[in-house]
Amino acid sequence: MKRQLKSLYISLLVAVVILPLQRFSGALSLRRHPRVTTLATMSKETNCDLAGMEKRRQLHAVVEQDGKGMTGVSTSTFLLLSGIVLPIWATVFLPLTIFYQLAKHGFQRLEQLFLRKQDRPQYCKLDSGYRVDEKAVIPRSQRKYDIVLLGSTGFTGYLMCRHLIRSYGKKDVKWAIAGRNQARLDQLKKRLAEDLDAPRALELDTIIVDTSIAETLPSLVKDTRAVVTTAGPFSLYGSPVVEFCCKWGTHYADITGETSWVQNMMTLWQETAQRTGAKVIHFCGNDCVPWDLTVFKAKEKIEQEGEEGEQLESISILDEVIGDISGGTVHTMQLGMSGRLPPSPTQDPFQLNAQGMHMKTPTMTNKLSWMISKCTLPWNGRSAYTSPFVMAAVNFQVLGWSQALSGSGTPLAYSESQVSPDFKSAFVNYMGLIVLFTCMLNPFTGYLLHQFILPRPGEGPPLEKMESENFSAIYAQGKGTKGTTVESMIYFPRDCGYYETARMVVECGLCMALEEDRLPTAGKHGGGFFSPAYGLGNILLHRLTKTGTYFNSFSEKPRKM
Repeated sequence: MKRQLKSLYISLLVAVVILPLQRFSGALSLRRHPRVTTLATMSKETNCDLAGMEKRRQLHAVVEQDGKGMTGVSTSTFLLLSGIVLPIWATVFLPLTIFYQLAKHGFQRLEQLFLRKQDRPQYCKLDSGYRVDEKAVIPRSQRKYDIVLLGSTGFTGYLMCRHLIRSYGKKDVKWAIAGRNQARLDQLKKRLAEDLDAPRALELDTIIVDTSIAETLPSLVKDTRAVVTTAGPFSLYGSPVVEFCCKWGTHYADITGETSWVQNMMTLWQETAQRTGAKVIHFCGNDCVPWDLTVFKAKEKIEQEGEEGEQLESISILDEVIGDISGGTVHTMQLGMSGRLPPSPTQDPFQLNAQGMHMKTPTMTNKLSWMISKCTLPWNGRSAYTSPFVMAAVNFQVLGWSQALSGSGTPLAYSESQVSPDFKSAFVNYMGLIVLFTCMLNPFTGYLLHQFILPRPGEGPPLEKMESENFSAIYAQGKGTKGTTVESMIYFPRDCGYYETARMVVECGLCMALEEDRLPTAGKHGGGFFSPAYGLGNILLHRLTKTGTYFNSFSEKPRKM
């Protein structure tokens, strides 16, 4: 045990501290590294193309025009982290966390060996066993509401309501709010009326539902075309909602990033959703709409403007992101780190194509980098640094699902990184996350974080900051199998984690409620589980660009010698 602890400790220390520093020192000494086809190297090859550079500059110009951009950390913050926090972390917190996690794993193994399956703790119930009388099911076209918002009294739920009132009011879209507590729903209506000077918010219909009580769920799903929910963690509160939407033929959209839970929902309810016509779209927020639409449009551009029969074979993405974290996100992270998310099914449903057949070959090739690297920004030629993006692994899984659904025969090489203006900022962003996650993985520092530092459920960044400072800009460069390149920018001018997520998930719900017959899956598949891009496609992108998102792209065919 002592040897295992020492080995694991050293390997973690090397992986997260020494290797990034070596990469940085290598960049400073101009030491050659093996050539990798990434966004940075591809942009260097086309630097001489002034016309291409001007197109890239124009793609990114909307960010500068909005007064947004990357911000660096101060030298004092960098020195504090590297000179004080990291030594304490490496000598105290990291060994403590490794010891705790090994002991926890050992106890779990003993539990699996000695406890019968039915005696083991069950963290989430996936099937209530409720049966629906098909005679009681109202056809979707005749239902009272277009969408019902669940979780509306939460942090992101309030932002959903704001978006609906400001963009559509109560006249253009028929909607209601749902929750467990009538008093809290009434408080929400009063707050919306006051904050937005919208007295009609007081007239909003309310639906009382407790997702842990099956008998209350029909009132949520039976008289609406779509349910839009932000009530997470979804592995705790979302399973009955998915179940009842599938059974009643009600469309469903959420903002989860819990991939293993989604895989379990697909395994359980895919056939039911196909039979009733319910479309179930997970990942409808910052997990993972911006990236899913980016790859969807790159594929479309290559196929429409490239050579005959050409397909997208690689894409490299740079993320400029300024944002904060909410208590709900922290709660979900804590759930995953504690091992209480349901395990993934033996057979991965993300590898099923639209006909329900498993893909014979992998749909994606993982080119994600876990190091800090120097790069040249394609839109202005300046030097910057990239580091691993916290959501890249989830994006990789969901984009692979979209690839499978589209039946793509060409594996997509996918790379994604977060951009920082200098090394110290990239290092602080990277190591700050590692220190945070490490401290959350043991009960001692985890307790201190949750009590005194991290936001609690229902709390989040201030509205003013989300509107004026935070943003997300995703720049992508893809390459086709015959040499055609495509570059694009999708830009969300407000906080993408919550403010824009609320808008995204509402628009996903409205796509299904109001434009069901125009969706890519209309008449072809009917109901079922779909990724956002495959299930909603250009209909979703159009609704997003009408309500605040910027998207543009261009393609170039290879020069003929």
